[in-house]
Formats: sequence, C-alpha cells, structure tokens
Amino acid sequence: ASTSAPSAASTSAPAAAASTTPASAANASSAISSTPIASTPTSGSSPCHQDSCKGGSSCVSLNNMFFCLCSEGYYYNSSTCNKGKIFPGKITVKISETTDLEHENSVTYQNLYLQVTNFFNDTFSNSEYGQTVILKVSTTPSARYEMRASNQLVEVEVVNIFRETTTENESSIFNAIDQAIKSNPSDFTEYIQQDRCDYYGCKRQNEQDECPSGLLCECKEGLERPNPQIPLCVALGPACSDTCNAENNRQCLVRSAGNAECLCLPGYKEDKNKICRACPFGYSGVGCENPYQLILTIVGTIAGILILSLVIAFVLSLRSNNKNKNVEEQNLIENYFQNLQLQETGFSNLGAGNLFPKIKVDLSRDDQPQSPYITQGSIPRPDY
Repeated sequence: ASTSAPSAASTSAPAAAASTTPASAANASSAISSTPIASTPTSGSSPCHQDSCKGGSSCVSLNNMFFCLCSEGYYYNSSTCNKGKIFPGKITVKISETTDLEHENSVTYQNLYLQVTNFFNDTFSNSEYGQTVILKVSTTPSARYEMRASNQLVEVEVVNIFRETTTENESSIFNAIDQAIKSNPSDFTEYIQQDRCDYYGCKRQNEQDECPSGLLCECKEGLERPNPQIPLCVALGPACSDTCNAENNRQCLVRSAGNAECLCLPGYKEDKNKICRACPFGYSGVGCENPYQLILTIVGTIAGILILSLVIAFVLSLRSNNKNKNVEEQNLIENYFQNLQLQETGFSNLGAGNLFPKIKVDLSRDDQPQSPYITQGSIPRPDY
C-alpha cells in the first residue's frame, strides 16, 4: 500500500515544497528553514487557519500541526518561498505502527513525518539545508500483513531542498545521509539516491548534465509538461486523435486497461466508410443498439389501432340500435295511419280469416228494393 503526501510532484498546479521543521525539531537545527509550525486545534477543527501560511504558499494539515507548501523547487522560510536546489531520493524507515499510515491527518503519519524530517534536520544542521518534502509513503508486504508488529519497514520518497547557491552535490548529499543512517541503524536502514533528470522526467543531454532546472530540459519520450510553468514532465495518459471530436460525432473513451478509443457519440453508428451516421429510425444509444424507440413506436401504433377499432365498433353499434328503433317506430306509424284509412273507408277486421275484407254497405232508403208487402207510407204511432 502507498500514500502520496502533499508534495511537489503535483501536476495540476505548480507543486509544492514544505517547511519541515516542527516544534519539536526547532532547536535541533540551525538550518535556514527552522520555523516551528505547531498547532493545537479544537475538536473537529483543522490546524490550518486563514493566515497560517504566507508568501503564496498553501497550508497542509497533519494531525495537530501543519506545514506550508510552496511551488516545486521552492522551500518555505521566514514567511516566504525561496528558490532552491533539489536532491530527490528514497529512505527506508523502521516504525512500530502502520495503522492509518495512508491518512495524512492520522497520528501515525504525523509521527512518521516528524521522524523523517527531524532526521534530515539533524543530518544537514551545519549546511545550507532548506527543508524536506515527503512525496510518497509505501509499506512493505510484511508491514501490510503484520500491521501492529514492531520495527516494520516503510519506504519514504523524499526531496531535500537546499539553497539555490549551495555547493552541495549529489555525492556529498548521499555520503552525509549514508553516514547518518549508520549512526542511527535502529530507525533507518538505507537511502537510495534518485537521479535529478529522472525525477524531472528529462532527457540527459550529456554525462555532465545534472538537469539543474526542470523548466529548461527536454522531456523524455512519452512525457510532457502539463503547462510551461511546471518543471515536471509527466505522462498525460492515453489520448485520441484531433479528429475525435463532437464535430465529427465522436468521443474519446479511456478504457480500464488504460488505452484510449475513439467511438461514435450515442445516437450515431459508424458506417463502412468509418463515418458516424445518425441511427436509423427507432434506434438510439451507443452503437444504435437500443431499439426502445422502435418498440415504443410499434406498441403505440398497435394500441392506437385497437382504440380506433373500438371507437368505430361503438359508433356502428349505436347506429344499428338507432336504425332498428326507427324501423319499429315507422311500422307503428304506418299501421296507425293504415287503420285510420280503413276506418274512414269502412274496411275493418283486416285479415281476420278472409282473403278479402268484408264490405259493409249502408244503402239509402231510396235504393232499397220495393216489396209489395211493405207499406211504403209511414205508420202512425199511437198518441198515448
């Protein structure tokens, strides 16, 4: 496991150095960066305050203390950031506790920070030493499996910063650290010096080139500076071609394996000519693999047809009922008027067992036949 400390190796902004002399080491060193920066924060608060660091530096909190961080290649001293000369390397430290070592605000990390910075303060107390920056902390496999065992080994990547005009070189720095480790074998085991050109990610122009400035050197193959003000050359990661943009309906995706792939935007699909075309009707998504719109269109069409059929059937049913009702009414009306006509013309009992209706004729008295037995005159009525 490893943890990266606040360091000068940041690539998002000019990275920073730190004042590394805590309160407990202030009297142990006469170096030019010996300003105690201890703090006693209240519960839940940060040791850093608005005016904790000055000179364009930033405040970094530990457990109950803080330090000020300057840009890469600078060290913090007397409330200012001073340009220096760096000497990167890696030192192996013996510690008894590795729990929460990956958290910079933990007591374990702060104890390691003090142990390392105090060691370098003591080692370079009579030189032009400025400060030490912890870049990264890595625990060994044994420390990861035996978290509470004593004397676990931890590798700490550091950058020691001296005055810009120092006469110290890589050989003298290494010899001083190596001698100090031999004098204190119970806390430290070894120191590995890192080449300054490798630290900056720069090409060495010749054997004498020590890459004194990362801003002036040429980056190695596959590395580049995020911007001209950052001296470190870093790998910016995989990238796609300039034609992989929204204008060409494309996007650049970085896979988990670390490779970059230029694909069509969602809603587009690559044709045989490698051109991203809009998806056919009803399809969408990456690679036009989502037929949701097509399914929705089909279902909506079928539902519309069913609803329309039900409406038409309902209308026809109403019309059929109205037609039957009108026929019955018409028959009743016709029968009624027919009966009226029959009554007026003397026809009655129509269809009562006879093919033809009986005709009742009321003959007038003049038209009746004459009978000799019938008196034609009027018969007088009695007057009683």
